[in-house]
Amino acid sequence: MDIYEYFELLMYIAKRGGLFGDLKSSTTKISKEIGISQQTVSRKLREMEKEGFIKRKVSPRGISVGIDKKGQELLFEIYKKLEGLFERKEKEIFGIVKSGIGEGAYYVSKEKYQRQFEKKIGFRAFPGTLNLMVNKAKLAQLIITKKAILIKGFKTKKRSFGSLTCYKAKINNVRCAMVIPERTRHSENIIEIIAPMRLRSFLRLKDGDKVVLR
Repeated sequence: MDIYEYFELLMYIAKRGGLFGDLKSSTTKISKEIGISQQTVSRKLREMEKEGFIKRKVSPRGISVGIDKKGQELLFEIYKKLEGLFERKEKEIFGIVKSGIGEGAYYVSKEKYQRQFEKKIGFRAFPGTLNLMVNKAKLAQLIITKKAILIKGFKTKKRSFGSLTCYKAKINNVRCAMVIPERTRHSENIIEIIAPMRLRSFLRLKDGDKVVLR
């Protein structure tokens, strides 16, 4: 299988839906915009889903497509091959502090998450998250070259807890990590940050403050 035959379609999905968002469209519309037949688009989407490059849902209204982990890895592989041909990318972006909806403390405090944070990221997290509004295009550019750390989900007798994708980071030179939940109510341009301490207090932050995320 030549995985690069999927590259054009994968790039289209990434551009329109983002690395972590979903593209809601139809195979007819996609075929018109990228210049290949509707039958070819349908075939490639089925094959990409089977191979683990994308996640796909079909409904009477059309399709919803998102890039899965294997697809992100393919984009990263191609990016690394091209990186030397272009100017060096920025290693930081700005984020604006925003109030959350109060769920971060509940999830982060779970011991099965905490053990994985300590083992894989290097610290036990303060039970809560700092929410930042960022430019999603710049965020995707920043993290595509970074190693993703998987925090596995788990189940209890009452409910299940989804997995998290994490990236080690620093905010104003303070060690932390960006967490991307498998399930979230936040919009795509809002990210959640965990750290060993309560960042709002430690950095004396309030809503609207601008911070540097590296």
